[in-house]
Amino acid sequence: MKVLKFNVLAILIASFTLLSGCKDKDDEQVSPYVGNYTISNAELAEDISITTSEVGPISVPAGTDITPQIQTALLSSLECASADNAYVELRKDLSIYMSCAGDNEFNAGTWEEVDATTLTLNMNSTAIPSSPSGFVLTVTDIEKDETGLRGKTAVPLPKEMISAMISPLTLDPSTPAVILVSFFIDFEKQ
Repeated sequence: MKVLKFNVLAILIASFTLLSGCKDKDDEQVSPYVGNYTISNAELAEDISITTSEVGPISVPAGTDITPQIQTALLSSLECASADNAYVELRKDLSIYMSCAGDNEFNAGTWEEVDATTLTLNMNSTAIPSSPSGFVLTVTDIEKDETGLRGKTAVPLPKEMISAMISPLTLDPSTPAVILVSFFIDFEKQ
């Protein structure tokens, strides 16, 4: 009788161990940032001081909408009918894929959740053809809700993009080739 009780106890312990081991795999944590996003808005976070040929020094104020310029810079490898269809997918395996509403997707690099409010997007040269070595975009101060996320970043923008922001004015020829621009960026969850 003691042997039977011992065998039953051993089977119960083995079953409990097996079941609890399976439960650990089911509880695997998935980042809250995993999903498909579109770039829905971008606006300057700080004033930019530049010199124009026509009026001299001017300031482009914080809050200026630069959405089309940022969409062009970050989504130039996609040929979608609209930027609203240009998806940036952050996958569970920490890869980034880009597509037109899920069609013709391609590997655009990797991403990392640095902490609860910081993401690093390591975009490869396939995603950013104008940068042969790719491009790292660090988004900080992220606020996330059910519609998407908003964060702050800074990137060096070529003066051609700055020119588009101030058109019809033109930049002074002495303007550096690249200007560091700090802006807020909104990613809308799809």
